[in-house]
Amino acid sequence: MASSETSAAPAARSSDVAGHSTPDATPDTSAEEASQGATDGSVRVGNKRRKLPSFIWSDFEKLFVDGEWKAECIYCAEILPAEAAGGTSHLEDHLMSCADWHALAAPQESRLSKAFDGGEADWEDILFDQEVARKHLAMMICAHDYPLSIVNHAGFRKLCYALQPMFQMVSRNDIRKDILGTHAAEKDKMVKYFADFKGRVAISTDMWTAEHQKRGYMVVTAHFLDESWQLKSFMLRFVYVPCPHNAAVICQALHESLVEWHLERKISTVTLDNCIPSDEAMEHLPDKLDLKSLLLEGIYLHMRCGAHMLNLFVKDGMDLMEKSIERVCDSVAYWSATPGRHDKFEKMAQTLNIEYKERLFLDCKTRWNSTYRMLTIALEYIEIFETLKEREKSFSCCPTKDDWKFAKELCVRLKIYYDVSESFSGTKYVTANMFFRKICCIQLAIRRWAASDSELVQTMSEEMKRKFDKYWKDVLDLMSVATVLDPRYKLHMLQAIFGSLYGTEHAAVEVAKIRKLMTDLLKQYQEADGFVATSEAVSSAASGAGGEDDIMDIFDRYMSSRPTIGASPVQTELDLYLEEQIIRRMPDEDIMTWWKYGGAKYPTLQRIARDILPIPASAVISESAFNTKGRLLSPHRGQLAPSMVEAIMCMKAWSRADMIGDGNSTLCAVFQSVLDDEEEMMDDSESMVTED
Repeated sequence: MASSETSAAPAARSSDVAGHSTPDATPDTSAEEASQGATDGSVRVGNKRRKLPSFIWSDFEKLFVDGEWKAECIYCAEILPAEAAGGTSHLEDHLMSCADWHALAAPQESRLSKAFDGGEADWEDILFDQEVARKHLAMMICAHDYPLSIVNHAGFRKLCYALQPMFQMVSRNDIRKDILGTHAAEKDKMVKYFADFKGRVAISTDMWTAEHQKRGYMVVTAHFLDESWQLKSFMLRFVYVPCPHNAAVICQALHESLVEWHLERKISTVTLDNCIPSDEAMEHLPDKLDLKSLLLEGIYLHMRCGAHMLNLFVKDGMDLMEKSIERVCDSVAYWSATPGRHDKFEKMAQTLNIEYKERLFLDCKTRWNSTYRMLTIALEYIEIFETLKEREKSFSCCPTKDDWKFAKELCVRLKIYYDVSESFSGTKYVTANMFFRKICCIQLAIRRWAASDSELVQTMSEEMKRKFDKYWKDVLDLMSVATVLDPRYKLHMLQAIFGSLYGTEHAAVEVAKIRKLMTDLLKQYQEADGFVATSEAVSSAASGAGGEDDIMDIFDRYMSSRPTIGASPVQTELDLYLEEQIIRRMPDEDIMTWWKYGGAKYPTLQRIARDILPIPASAVISESAFNTKGRLLSPHRGQLAPSMVEAIMCMKAWSRADMIGDGNSTLCAVFQSVLDDEEEMMDDSESMVTED
């Protein structure tokens, strides 16, 4: 806001300027009174003085010219209309664009109060920066999916002026340029970060078509552990993908994104859903990459989304169950069809003194987890359904006791799938190490269901097992390595589970296979570091320029490969790690902390753990980027250019990930609260509405 010195000096003007007379300059009014009327924000009408109500009059002088009221800017002397019916909005707009006013406010320092809990206030000088304010405005629009036209909204402009009159409001085109410019600047920083990044990055990706734009977008997300061993999920691109969305186009878009971010030689795996174009795209991608730079030459590059696999397993089984739960679904549909029926249902819950914790909602036929949620909620209100059956003649689809019994049995069997799916969808903890044991839980459950007395359950078990055998082996080997890298389990988990599933002999074969896989990984990492001694390397070192470092290097290699007299041969890092006692199993054990500190004695394995453990068990985090699609690309925003869509989506995601700007803790806290709010909204919506 303008300082008192700035506003007072120009306001102390003569009552007769450039031939204009003020309305209170009557013959019996002294110049002193006229001047006083101008400085205290009031005018004289007859013998009475009236206070000018708007604060804007501290920057304008009201004049009576040629029978009309006028307002003269005290900074640039421009004359503007000032009739009472016209309001003062045009005066505020003029002040915001007045160059002389902004020039007088050059120091841009104002004295603001800061309130404390005790009710007292302190004063401190706050330095206003127009550029910083514009950046925060751009970030606010991205974070909350506000329309770009908010900068033209009268209410928003007045609010900004009331909070800080020195802020010069920008146009819609200006804020578009600010968002694109900030995105480009922050992207350059992150591209440099990944260019210097020493570890590997796991990639997840998903496709979505904007309904109103009829355009396809691909989101590409990087998953990695940073230098402090904190799990990061970072959106690289929200890129427009032209039609047709076939394997070649998808592969090209993904490869271009990897090259642009300097990750084409640093990826560990690519996780995506199980559809034909995705599978074919992953067959083409290795041809565009340097195979020697990939884990074991890209054998495990393609990772299937665990959550999507579960959906395929259960969906086949649920198709068989549709008839058996039909009356339960019809009953839920009946009482949730209209607000009036739902009110009757809720009132009956109050009458029966049953807590109505969760609303009834109808499931989505393509989402088995929504059917599970619908059934579990309906089972809580069996008594209400039974009572209403006696009172409502039109309610003829009430389930029988056998229907309710089967629904309960089905929910018990589906709960394991639901829990595993929820675990795979986590974004704030590593999921690779839990993949093996969670998937094995599913396999054991399917085996038990095969022995059920119900033929329907047996048939469901067979359908699930067929899909299970088709998909799970594609990703099990690498995820088994992640299990071994969990210091609570190591190889013992594999030996126990494989032994239970296949017997001791087969378990020994499977465990040996995983151990060999880890040995191959260890060798690849050591060769990449030049750690493993070879005849060529030793010869090269011996014939080099010399120096004590080369001599000590040769000595270290000799000592590491030399058997100790009277003892067993020197063991590898893997041998030492596997023979070390497992740590005590704690439910919330942070294995990242263990590898950060306890794993320092196994430097190569530590690097492998840092690359393998961030691999996501599902592509849910990439899919979640589309949760805001309705707000971002709503009908009134359908004209956004693809570059603008990408800038907004990336800026929003980066601010959430605390990987943007100068690390301002307040700003990060604001955007974390945005993320928490959206998670709560998603939880609420899942209990009421399901997505397609």
